[in-house]
Amino acid sequence: MFRPTLHLSTRTTLARTGIGVCAVALAIGMAGCTPESATPSPSGSAASTPSQSSGEPAAPSGSATAAGADTDLRETQLPISAEDAMKTAMDAVGAGFMHSIELDYDERDAAWEWEVKILDGTTDHEIEIDASSGEIVSQKKDTTDDQEKEVSLEDPMSYDEALDLATAKVDGPLRGWKLEWDDGRREYQFDLMQGSDEVEVTVDADTGEVILD
Repeated sequence: MFRPTLHLSTRTTLARTGIGVCAVALAIGMAGCTPESATPSPSGSAASTPSQSSGEPAAPSGSATAAGADTDLRETQLPISAEDAMKTAMDAVGAGFMHSIELDYDERDAAWEWEVKILDGTTDHEIEIDASSGEIVSQKKDTTDDQEKEVSLEDPMSYDEALDLATAKVDGPLRGWKLEWDDGRREYQFDLMQGSDEVEVTVDADTGEVILD
C-alpha cells in the first residue's frame, strides 16, 4: 500500500497550526470564565459606606455646641430649644406651671444655660439646663408666697413677635433673653447690643409696649 511521506516542513507547519488553534480555543474558554468585574462608583472611587448614625439630631446650620458669650442668638440656634428646656424642667418637677424662662451665658460654667422656674403650690423650683447637652446642671427649690402667673412662649405674644418689636428699637446682636411674670405683667426682656453697649429691651406681652432700660 502506498503511504504518503510528509516532509519535515509540512509536519512543522501542521504542528504550529495545531498549537495556534489550541491557543485560540484556550483564550476563548478563559474569556468565557472571566468573572464580571464590579461596577465602579462615580469618579472611579470605591463606593462609600454610609456612616453610622449617632442617634443625635444634627446641629442646625449656624449652631455651635461650643458657642461663646459673644454668640448672637439671632443668628445661632443652640441644640436645646426653649421647648426642650421647658419639657425637661416640667418632667423633673412633675407638677406646677412655668412662670419664668431665661437663656443666658453662665461665665462660671462657660456655657449657655436655660433657667426655668416652676411654681407648684407654695414651692418655687428653679432648674438650670445646659443648652448644648440638655442635662440638668442645677435644681433648687424654695418656699414662697409670691402670686405668680403662668407664662407662655405663644400666648398672648410669641417669642418671634416680641423679638421683632425689640429689634425695631435696637437692631443689634442678641446676648440673652427672658420671659417672666414680673410686677403684675407678662414681659419679655432682650439683651441687645447697641455698638459696644448692652441694652435691655422689655416688651409687654399683653400690650406690646416696648421699654428701653
